[in-house]
Amino acid sequence: MAFAEAVSMTLAEQQAYKRRWIALIILSMSLILIVIDSTIVTIAFPTIRETFGASYADAEWVNSIYSLVFAALLITWGKLGDLFGRRNIFIGGAIVFGLGSLGVGTASSIGVLVAFRALQGLGAAMMSPSTLSIVSATFRGRERGIAFGIWGATAGVSAAVGPIVGGWFIEYGTSIMAESWRLAFLINLPIAVIAIAGSFWAIRESRDPNAKPRVDVIGIILITISLGLIVFGGIEGQNYGWLEAKGVFTLGPVAYPVLPSGMTDVPAGTPSFIPYVFAAGILTFILFVIIERWQERHNGEPLFEFGLLRYRSFRYGLLTISIATLGEFGTFLVISLYLQIAKGMGAFETGLQLLASAGMMVILSPLAGALSSRIGAKWIITTGMLMETVALFWMGRIIFYDSPTSVLTPPLLLYGAGFGFSISQLANLVLSDIPFNKAGVASGATNTIRQIGATMGIAIIGAVMFGTFAAAATPLIRESTAFEDFGARVAANTEISPASRTLGAQIAGFGDAVKETIIEAVDNNEGFDTAGDPLDLVIANVPEVGRIALRLQGVDLDNPEQVAQIREDLGPDLAILMTDIQRPLGIGFSEAARTTTTTAAFFVLAGAITSLLLPKTVRKPVAEGEQVAAVAAH
Repeated sequence: MAFAEAVSMTLAEQQAYKRRWIALIILSMSLILIVIDSTIVTIAFPTIRETFGASYADAEWVNSIYSLVFAALLITWGKLGDLFGRRNIFIGGAIVFGLGSLGVGTASSIGVLVAFRALQGLGAAMMSPSTLSIVSATFRGRERGIAFGIWGATAGVSAAVGPIVGGWFIEYGTSIMAESWRLAFLINLPIAVIAIAGSFWAIRESRDPNAKPRVDVIGIILITISLGLIVFGGIEGQNYGWLEAKGVFTLGPVAYPVLPSGMTDVPAGTPSFIPYVFAAGILTFILFVIIERWQERHNGEPLFEFGLLRYRSFRYGLLTISIATLGEFGTFLVISLYLQIAKGMGAFETGLQLLASAGMMVILSPLAGALSSRIGAKWIITTGMLMETVALFWMGRIIFYDSPTSVLTPPLLLYGAGFGFSISQLANLVLSDIPFNKAGVASGATNTIRQIGATMGIAIIGAVMFGTFAAAATPLIRESTAFEDFGARVAANTEISPASRTLGAQIAGFGDAVKETIIEAVDNNEGFDTAGDPLDLVIANVPEVGRIALRLQGVDLDNPEQVAQIREDLGPDLAILMTDIQRPLGIGFSEAARTTTTTAAFFVLAGAITSLLLPKTVRKPVAEGEQVAAVAAH
């Protein structure tokens, strides 16, 4: 088709093409929602539990269900975008995501909240592959690398700023709404509306014109079950035990293991069900592969065409993503927990500390796109991953309890630079040879591999982190003399009331029980603020007989005024006690952070090595007229 003829026949498409950068902004805004909403719950977790009085296990599903639904449906919606239009699926996803956000922000119970988080995951699964496939189908030549650079920067920065957004709403949003965590989800609504309205105006519809109007229902069912089981195993293995059962799993009337009446603890040596979950997921995936390959050979319309793996960029790109993400996405979790547990920083303050990485991603991702058209995306990817590796090994050498947080800034800057280089151009290169009409399903596969890699990486990193933390912190907690020192300070203080001195001695005597409570929480990964206020712990755990004995000594724990006076008297000493209690936790987690960042470095290094298998592609700049013609032709 001649260029002049293409112009005369596709005027509407030319108008949409002129708005391609606005379309990229809309897609990037939507990607921000998807990524932030996968990380923001980690910060909001304690306040959500408090709002609904939910158990730890129930509240965990607020985060798990989103990741589970999201990962399980990415390939499906990528393929449906190829069939029914990527813009159509994107807009539908934005509507579903907006409704899910509204439901989460107004939920009246933990069960309702979990249901709407699942709806959010569905909307995210519809939108995510569409953002990547639309970018891939819209931009060519030199602009393609820059567009993917912006897309990659958005993904990376969103992961880093999620804690900042969540922390800000939780700490400062109470002036707007009492349950301020809800604002973190309600803010999605105006952004979703803008994305929906802007899509009709700026995004050009695209689909596979050769696709048969048939949906591979069997393939959808098999891949959803397979990925759902694998992701569920990765998420819940830490909670229920990888090999040996750590707790009772319940799903409606089903429970495992079934404990005898009156027993609450799982007997030692009880096998975990998690290995069976992984085995079932893998077997289901093998069945999916067999059926999809059969459909390919018999000219069917499979959900995923394994023939796409013949493209070297796609094949080795997926391999590189699967390995590198095992280390990349767990890093922000480790650093965030280190800053909060070992350094005592708040959620918002922690997020600000991570801005160094986010800033480098914003600056260098578009630059990486421009460089990729000159020297090839492959070398940008390899260089970026090597920078990440150096940064992770660096952090593994300098993270200590007494280290100032400023020592983390240089390696975080280097890590952000490397991440900005690698993530955007890996997404660019992995789809570079995929035909336009297959962009949706290829994007879905890319995002699925990234999501599974991130989930399994966080599971592996989490297992290493919590295992090291428990091993390092437990002996330090038991050896701590914090309570004895507290008792000595209170006994020597002649300026406080006799009642305060009496209760101070009670707190000191309660030390061993508090230590065991903390150790149990550490072993069960149930958070690290369980020490709470020692005064509150004493008041909550003194039996009625003990309360009577204290009254005889002039201490009435049911008298708010006396308790307030005691709290005032003991305030400075209680503050020192809390610092002394937290110190073993901080030292233990510092050791865990060093171990896990080093572990993550090996994964990213392995990803850098596999990236050498990628083809070296240097895309020549394409004139705008030729680019419009190419877009019109597709």
